[in-house]
Amino acid sequence: MQSPGRLDFTPEQIETLLNRIEQECLEKEDYPILGDLIRAIVWMNLSLQEKDLTIRRLRSVFGIKTETAEKLLKVAGGDTKSKEPKKKKKDAEKGGHGHKPTSDYTEANIVEVAHQSLKKGDQCPDCLKGKLFQLKPGSVIRIKGQPWLQVEIYKPERLRCSLCGKVFTATLPLEKVFGSRADSTAKAIVSLLKYRGGVPFYRQGQLQEALGAPISPSEIWEMTEDVANAAQPIYAMLCSEAAKGDLIQNDDTTARILNIEIKEEDKRKGVFTTAILSTLKSGVRIGLFFTGRKHAGENLDAVLDQRPDTHPPPIQQCDALSRNIPKNHETQLSNCLAHARRKFYDLVEVWPQAVTKVIGLFSLLFENDRTAPKDPLERLSWHQERSGPIMEELQGYCNSLLETKSVEPNSSFGKAIAYLNNHWEAFTLFLRVPGVILTNNDDEQLIKRSVLNRKNAYFFRTETGAKIADILMSIIETCVYNNVNPWKYLISIQEHSQEIRRNPYLWTPWHYYDRLKELAASEETSL
Repeated sequence: MQSPGRLDFTPEQIETLLNRIEQECLEKEDYPILGDLIRAIVWMNLSLQEKDLTIRRLRSVFGIKTETAEKLLKVAGGDTKSKEPKKKKKDAEKGGHGHKPTSDYTEANIVEVAHQSLKKGDQCPDCLKGKLFQLKPGSVIRIKGQPWLQVEIYKPERLRCSLCGKVFTATLPLEKVFGSRADSTAKAIVSLLKYRGGVPFYRQGQLQEALGAPISPSEIWEMTEDVANAAQPIYAMLCSEAAKGDLIQNDDTTARILNIEIKEEDKRKGVFTTAILSTLKSGVRIGLFFTGRKHAGENLDAVLDQRPDTHPPPIQQCDALSRNIPKNHETQLSNCLAHARRKFYDLVEVWPQAVTKVIGLFSLLFENDRTAPKDPLERLSWHQERSGPIMEELQGYCNSLLETKSVEPNSSFGKAIAYLNNHWEAFTLFLRVPGVILTNNDDEQLIKRSVLNRKNAYFFRTETGAKIADILMSIIETCVYNNVNPWKYLISIQEHSQEIRRNPYLWTPWHYYDRLKELAASEETSL
């Protein structure tokens, strides 16, 4: 609705108009004035609604962290016993008060405890007739701790002749004399603490000092730099492999680099961190980070430059921002339905009935996705049969609100509907192409690793620091995605850095176990 023009009245004019209304003797010139007043009141009411929505969105930043349908129904004042399908709470499914089975402790140190007096094949001391056979052993878990960096001080013995004065010093191992002060295990753990745990260098240094092993933040940074230098060929290989993905997700967030080179041709002043998550046909998942002036779409362009010509355009999942779209490469674009849902979720207090209806349809859609088959073709048929009608109902209901004037096109609700309509083809790609996912939530979770570092460290001092973060976060997250222990992996790539430069593909996280076995077998053969 357009804002009304300025209305100027004196108190006397208002009083005279009210008297004529009460006496039901309006004059011809009164009707345009009353029309302007009614339009002004309606416009003011809509403006107040929009203002309340803005305040509510700001409040939600510090308040509600999850956007569940149950919370929405409480806000709307409706029946919380909705007919919508409810996802079982994870807490209700879990038992053991957070304890995990022993099979989950893949890196635990196993201590075998033999029976003190009996062994397999002995006579039963109870019945004196049967023989004992082995059962699966029981298990008791005990957890112990230690500082993540432990300092060793080598003091070679020195002897001096009392007559000639010659000094004889014990010989140290060569790696202790010429090697780095920190070994590969130390460098790996500080890299994990910083780029997976978000613990800044200064905080690590403070903790080390408190534990009686003071190590400066600058030395800790140098440790991570050494790991990144060893990992650089693998990072380049991950970029090349990610370009071959069938499904590629991307998004970006703001970043800050204090000493960044400013080029004259750079019109863009902002700095961004892009997170790209690529899923290969084999099931391997690769997480990549890029920090600099480029937006998510431009970084995706750089990755897709390495895509073989024989590969068809990949499926791209992202939100509907134009800066997420690559300009030089074709993709099958799918937009995030979670973003579309959020546009409506914020509006519940102003349009409770309509928003509850829309969110209910989204809930049915996501429930269908949770129960869909894993096979891409079966999943496509499943969604076409069950989710297709829901999407049609969603679009039809939203457009009917506009057609019946229940919602103004320029209102927040109208803009949410326009967002849905403008990107409808991308929102419904999952109904036409196998392998399409509904949301970009996995990539949103990936980019939170960068956000965690930003919250704790605020900025990078130089572009080199940002590059080191990109390399190590990419490798660590790729390890996690492929069930590889990132600490052991970071140790291995430091110890085999020369071989990695010759053939980085064999040392990617999903191949390096096999490569270690090959090296161990060749060493045994040579012996």
